[in-house]
Amino acid sequence: MKLSLDNVDLDRSGASRVTATLQGLIDTLARAGGGTLVVTPGIYLTGTLVLPSHFTLHLEAGARLLASQHEADYQTAETQSMAELSRMALLYARDAHAVTLSGAGCIDGNATAWFAEQVDAQGYRQPKTHRPRLVVFEGCEQVRISDITLYDSPMWTAHLVSCNHVFIRNLTVDNDLTLSNTDALDIDSCQHVHISDSYFSAADDGICLKTTDKAPELQQPIYNVTVSNCIIRSKSCAIKVGTETFADIRHVAVTNCTIFESNRGIGLVSRDGGAFSQMVFSNILFDCRHGDPCHWGKADPVFISLRHRAPDVRPGDISQVTFSSLNGVGEGAINLHSEIDGAVRDITFNGLTFTQIHSPSGEQGCYDVRPPCNPERPTGMGLDNAYRVDPQTGRAHGVGRYPHGLPAIFACGICGLHLNELHITRPSPLPADWDVESIRV
Repeated sequence: MKLSLDNVDLDRSGASRVTATLQGLIDTLARAGGGTLVVTPGIYLTGTLVLPSHFTLHLEAGARLLASQHEADYQTAETQSMAELSRMALLYARDAHAVTLSGAGCIDGNATAWFAEQVDAQGYRQPKTHRPRLVVFEGCEQVRISDITLYDSPMWTAHLVSCNHVFIRNLTVDNDLTLSNTDALDIDSCQHVHISDSYFSAADDGICLKTTDKAPELQQPIYNVTVSNCIIRSKSCAIKVGTETFADIRHVAVTNCTIFESNRGIGLVSRDGGAFSQMVFSNILFDCRHGDPCHWGKADPVFISLRHRAPDVRPGDISQVTFSSLNGVGEGAINLHSEIDGAVRDITFNGLTFTQIHSPSGEQGCYDVRPPCNPERPTGMGLDNAYRVDPQTGRAHGVGRYPHGLPAIFACGICGLHLNELHITRPSPLPADWDVESIRV
């Protein structure tokens, strides 16, 4: 069954909310056993829409779903998962089968009202405590997202939680780079996931694989994930595994991706008990530049980190990870460290071409092991590890200078590090505060 907005009397200018009309059409399709709602050109102001099984939301070119800027318009459904203290979502599906978002249209997060009007000293507008995610699917099977644009999200943009058989292709996520906590795509406890041919740009993480703390019925490991042919820009970490890692993550392949204008390229961050294993990152182009000090990372092309968060929870091991044919420029160093000797092991680089460049940033030469480093709230939220400064160093907790100056590759506590076919180019003459050794292991 197919329904179109062509013959529906509703405001197409974005001046008044049309939530009830849209939800009524969706519910009609649900009662019929499923179908497609075609959103024709126009601007449709809406709050939460709950999507059923066997349903396609198709936005034609020129169609724009515009998210309401009022918290009261997101109270019809509460997500099971929490993100930055919020359980609100614009498009929400729970335990649904065969849910699709498609079309050449746009879902506009209309983010302005959820942040301070002015940027702070580090260039960011501080957020309100409760903000909606644009897309939240929980416990769903057969999820497809294709061709659509997600724009200007006020929070995590697309959050897929404990979904199985996920196919994402030709997705564009383009968020305001002054707005924090606006991850482009969060794959959380999902299995059998394929992401390809997409563009992601966000002030926070680009593509993030994580296993957050959640209800037992939703908690499951991540496995069988492929990412290919994507372009990613991130003021935080372009391709990230962690930091929330309460279940295992394994069988991940990332290939043929381009990372640009990113504070960190590839990050594997173990904190909460879940183990990482059997991961391959190949044919990656990177351009890593220093961001503002509040962001975790110091222009690291690759960052592997295993540290405690809660003192009584041992972080899960990281093992059997291969990086092949990485090529690019960076202002920082490849930083590999483990707080527990041998817990990070069997890490291989096969073919690295790394041009290390000078930066005017005062942060060059620093490492960054956040989170968690704020001794007052070791298990606190992101802001506890972003803006709190250690009075002894004048920098954020967890940020310090490399002991011998800036190397190209730094490894500490790693067991079985294999470095093959390395081509490292550094400035000549070498800046005075750089490590004379390019590899420090």
